[in-house]
Amino acid sequence: MIIIGLYGAFEWEANKSFDSHDEFTWVHDSGATLFINEKHICSISEERLTRIKHDGNFPEQSIAYCLKEGNISYEDVDHVYIPSMCLDIFYRQLTDGVIENKIKETFPNAEFHIVSHHLSHAASSVFSSEFDEGSIITLDGAGSLIYDYSCSNSIHAETNLIGYFNKKKNIFRFFNGISGTNNFGSYYHDSAHKIYCEKIREHIDGYDEKYRETWDGKIMGLSAYGKNDSVEDIKTYKLSKDLLYDQFPYVIFDFRNEFGIKTADEKSYILQKNFENALVDYFSELKKLNYLDENICLAGGSFLNVLGNSRLKELGLNIHIPPCTNDVGLHFGAACYGTHQHHQEVQLPKNISLLGKIYSKEEIEEEIKEYDYHEFENIDEVCKFTALQLSQNKIVAWFQNRSEFGARALGSRSLFMNPTPKQNKDIMNHRVKHREYWRPFAGIILEENLTDYFEEDYISPYMLYSLTVKEEKIPQISAITHEDKTCRIQTITEEYQPETTKLLKEYYSITGIPVILNTSFNDNGEPIVETPRDAVNALNNLDIDFLVIGNFVVRKTHKNIKNKSGYA
Repeated sequence: MIIIGLYGAFEWEANKSFDSHDEFTWVHDSGATLFINEKHICSISEERLTRIKHDGNFPEQSIAYCLKEGNISYEDVDHVYIPSMCLDIFYRQLTDGVIENKIKETFPNAEFHIVSHHLSHAASSVFSSEFDEGSIITLDGAGSLIYDYSCSNSIHAETNLIGYFNKKKNIFRFFNGISGTNNFGSYYHDSAHKIYCEKIREHIDGYDEKYRETWDGKIMGLSAYGKNDSVEDIKTYKLSKDLLYDQFPYVIFDFRNEFGIKTADEKSYILQKNFENALVDYFSELKKLNYLDENICLAGGSFLNVLGNSRLKELGLNIHIPPCTNDVGLHFGAACYGTHQHHQEVQLPKNISLLGKIYSKEEIEEEIKEYDYHEFENIDEVCKFTALQLSQNKIVAWFQNRSEFGARALGSRSLFMNPTPKQNKDIMNHRVKHREYWRPFAGIILEENLTDYFEEDYISPYMLYSLTVKEEKIPQISAITHEDKTCRIQTITEEYQPETTKLLKEYYSITGIPVILNTSFNDNGEPIVETPRDAVNALNNLDIDFLVIGNFVVRKTHKNIKNKSGYA
């Protein structure tokens, strides 16, 4: 049986900027996932192929990518699973047959199925986890719309879900939260927009696609600069649960009015801490009232907030968050759910962050043939060379293995640098990334050395937690230590990331430090690179020293001006 999950706009423009007179049709992070006979083949975001950041249009290139990787045709697909959206136009197109016609036109022999937005989120976490049984919590800005059919108007959007699963017993139950409650995602997102506009002293009229999906992460980074003696204690306020049918709605107050005039930095700190405290209160009460099992699967855009995730870990909760926890993972979750619905086992690779394809040596050589490059005999030699360059403060682009699926670069499409000199943060930012000064860079560490450098012991293969750097270790990793002495860190092992683990061990043997600076292989405002051609284009356009791709090391120069110093 062949199943595809896909997400994206149907017969409307998803990436358009809007004014107050336009119907809102914004869709972001479209893409496709393919399963063949229970086995996951690949998942890809459309932005990686169109090179349009957060592209939300119908995922034509993603579908073609998946079919090619599975060596099948459009006619071979049996079922298509589509997550629902928080858009009136989606339901109109569904009612008018536009979506069905598009699916039949694309996949002539397939049945199509609609899966609710939050159920798709939930499935992305449940089926990517190693838990056999547990609870489900989803939180985001908005999911499926809920209608008042007496007037044909949408009145609310789902923002949360609570559920239970048991894989061995084939149980998957969920209960949608009451609309308008527990709206952690919209609260943070809308407030972050206002703070960001104030911080950069620009007025953005409405929603601009250049900033919309990045506000939250930028303001989370800014929050570390806002803590000072003038910021009062943060409190969250809880409504009587009796009024709202045993739900646990939190009124997250308007911090601007509550605290008076504050700087953007202070407001970001208040927003972040209020979000964290409400999250902790919510989960604590759910646990106290026995709504939570020992194992908990989380999903939704709210769980990209690494500071909030870390607060949940402090509660001692055994949680799983997939690397594609935001809307990037909707089509993946829908495809997993569809596979489950047909009584098939969902078979995923061990590393659930690497769901793209592997490019062959021949594909790589075709793209680098006009450049000054050297081929090493094996990956061990590649890692020795790269580690030496990093120890000498070079910026290295690293392209290995299957591409990552999700928001983070996790050692397959990364830029690496020495984490020790504090100025390397500014050097990386000035030369390559061109981001706001307050945004920190992440790190990558050998898992066995995690507690040597950090106060907490949270294993973090998908870079979804922020850990406190030990005071005595800050000088060794000052380029990735944030203003609040934390670091968004990724832990790696040879089982999950064999090439990058070998590199890090080589770097450790040279420097005595098992950590490197790790940021995504792209410029600010661009998608992470996907193909060898993308990597070569980035080499041309970015101020990096080397591109390491497979067993090849490539310089920026063309063959006719080859650098005579070689690669030793």
